[in-house]
Amino acid sequence: MANTEETGKIARQFLRENSVGVLATHSVDVEGYPFGSVTPYIVNYKGLPTILISTLAQHTRNIQTNPKVSLTIFSQDLDDIQSGARLTWIGDAEALPIVDEDTKQMYLRYFPNSKNSLQMHDFSFYQIKLKRARFIGGFGQIAWVEPAAILLKNALEQVEADIIEHMNKDHKSTMKDYCEGLKRIVASDIHMLGIDTEGFDLLANNKKVRFSFEKPIITAEDARTALVLLARKARAYLPTISLPELPST
Repeated sequence: MANTEETGKIARQFLRENSVGVLATHSVDVEGYPFGSVTPYIVNYKGLPTILISTLAQHTRNIQTNPKVSLTIFSQDLDDIQSGARLTWIGDAEALPIVDEDTKQMYLRYFPNSKNSLQMHDFSFYQIKLKRARFIGGFGQIAWVEPAAILLKNALEQVEADIIEHMNKDHKSTMKDYCEGLKRIVASDIHMLGIDTEGFDLLANNKKVRFSFEKPIITAEDARTALVLLARKARAYLPTISLPELPST
């Protein structure tokens, strides 16, 4: 994987396609050894994976002593896990204010069951500031990726909520077209979770589905144009209904 910029883009897309990783911290109880735990994450407006963890949890105690961590993401729906892509995000866990409303609302969209946790005082957000990433795209596709190549801020931060509300209120059928035409997913329950510079996420039948734009967008008008173009593309690929042949007379 020689092209660093292209590798960074692929790794960034992989980070956004997934929602759960293995968090590795430095154990305070078994000194000198790593401690692994499974944790959900979102990608915040800075492009950093962000986790919600309890002060009572072992990994939080570890972080408070040593903030150097890694988050490993891998394709979980493959029969052969090692044949799929993996991303190890290495960096420093940094606490965010629990009153950070943007992070809170984003997290609730992706993980609505976290509502009770957010009402408790012993849960906090941590973003993982990147030092370096290791990406494996498959056999022979292995590279270290520097922050400059993978980090990308979400230019739609100020308008994301309005776009999501509009799509969920007025364009349910279009989102179903995206799923069926582009992913071959027939969804009865669907809504938009988030939209960013390079794509958007839908929740279809309780599963996150990622869609990528052909080129980056930075404004609400860009988003409208990209969503319309993607809708046309999706409809062009929608399965056609085969009608039975009429008997000859």
